[in-house]
Amino acid sequence: MLKRTIFCTSALWAILCFNGTAMAQEPSLDCEGAKQYLVQQYSRSDPANNEKYYNIWSSPQCVQARKNAELSVDPGIESNEQLIRSRSPDYDTRLAKIPALCEPIVEKRWSGASEKFRAEQKKSELLTSCIRNQSHALRAEYLNRVNEQSEAQYAEKLKLNQQKIAADQKTDADRQAAYEIKMDEWRDAVKRCNAGEIRYCSLRF
Repeated sequence: MLKRTIFCTSALWAILCFNGTAMAQEPSLDCEGAKQYLVQQYSRSDPANNEKYYNIWSSPQCVQARKNAELSVDPGIESNEQLIRSRSPDYDTRLAKIPALCEPIVEKRWSGASEKFRAEQKKSELLTSCIRNQSHALRAEYLNRVNEQSEAQYAEKLKLNQQKIAADQKTDADRQAAYEIKMDEWRDAVKRCNAGEIRYCSLRF
């Protein structure tokens, strides 16, 4: 189930949506720092800092960095999705539902946005960013599940292997014990035969 935390209640969530899975890095710490402030430290009681970091985040340099990041796809994503699809037949079904999940999120943010925000942003871009982030979150969810399944399968395989080793060791021990009993019987028969007890001389082991 897609975690509810994906549907962030913060008023700035939709503003900050962009593809976090891309490999391209922010051009400077200022862009990343501004994003982290707006996501984690935004406060209605500190409008000066809010404005300062929003201006950094919305600067041409940071906007261009995000566009570059959107075009730079992690080559591991495709192989990850192939792995997910091989083990989770419902992945594509849930992936296809993401646009419908994002539409009301973006619509709510857009309807409550200021004129300045609407002038600086594009609704379609917010929707695209939301879809990318939701897709990333879904992919991470399934990868975690695959990893957990792999760990469980490894643990089960290890357990079965240890059980087989223990069973083999017991079989060997039982075989060795039976052999020792036979040898004890043979040695006793030889001893009795040599002592003149003829009936033991005919025993063959």
